[in-house]
Amino acid sequence: MFLPHMNHLTLEQTVFSQVLPKTVKLFDDMMYELTSQARELTSQNLEIQTTLRNILQTMVQVLGALTGCVQHVCATQESIILENIQSLPSSVLHVIRSTFVHCKNSESVYSGRLHLVSDLLQALFKEAYSLQKQLMELLDMVCMDPGVDENDDILNMVLVIHSLLDICSVISSMDHAFHANTWKFIIKQSLKHQSVIKSQLRHKEIITSLCEDILCSFQSCLQLAEQMAQSRAQDTADNRLFQKILKLCRFLANSLLHYTKEFLPFLSDSCCTLHQLYLQIHSKFPPSLYAAGISQAQQEEIAGTFLITLDPLITQLLTFQPFMNVVLDSKLGKASKQN
Repeated sequence: MFLPHMNHLTLEQTVFSQVLPKTVKLFDDMMYELTSQARELTSQNLEIQTTLRNILQTMVQVLGALTGCVQHVCATQESIILENIQSLPSSVLHVIRSTFVHCKNSESVYSGRLHLVSDLLQALFKEAYSLQKQLMELLDMVCMDPGVDENDDILNMVLVIHSLLDICSVISSMDHAFHANTWKFIIKQSLKHQSVIKSQLRHKEIITSLCEDILCSFQSCLQLAEQMAQSRAQDTADNRLFQKILKLCRFLANSLLHYTKEFLPFLSDSCCTLHQLYLQIHSKFPPSLYAAGISQAQQEEIAGTFLITLDPLITQLLTFQPFMNVVLDSKLGKASKQN
């Protein structure tokens, strides 16, 4: 697509701020049409089938046009300041999330007629995937002044990080590698701009989401290990999936370790969540009475790959008085109940 050669602020004022809100509304309207008419889709109803496929093709084109906008900004030699392009990231993140939610819910939305539009849904997902990758490349180039305490630039970056966090919760069960890469970017940007955004980040939301993803991945890992132990058959595909999820567990745990290390003074209201994560993980693993029935080899692999990453996390948290208070309160609460 063609965009005029002008500085970012002029581009924002004359193009992005004027066109992108209308683009988002168009996309939302098309999404509404899709979901409201999908129930009428049948192989016999060619009119509805054509209408829905045309809408999906248009949405793919819209995502492609947005990718072109992001690439245009990336290609300029000008330093990227979020405040000068603020309409672009917010609009792009909105349509990306909307697309992923639709793709995630596609089986229920289209029911038994999914095969009639599955090719275009795959194209839509791929285009949104590419758009997010391109946007993350742009955001990685953003310059922020460490001497500034508060301005729109800081608030825009915080909004971007939390919007990506929201996307993370949508894609967690859709694509493990993409999920991990999105988390990697969230942690990287939080640490990169730590000095200016640390007071504005909603740390509890980030910690809670990360802990939920760790626990969910760990449970998936245990369920798969239990199935493999029960079947006693060497299924290569299952074993590959087990290894992939186990690596995701380790990656998420390391991400939590890095985040807590850098933002520990801001995590007082997350101590209960962190304590519960530790308790829940160990309640599902030997020697707990509620542990899953998995092989000794798998126990050792999980312990050596994933659980070992929790040790430095706990060591770090035990130096933090609010965390110690949560642990002691929990112990005292149990003791009083027993008495």
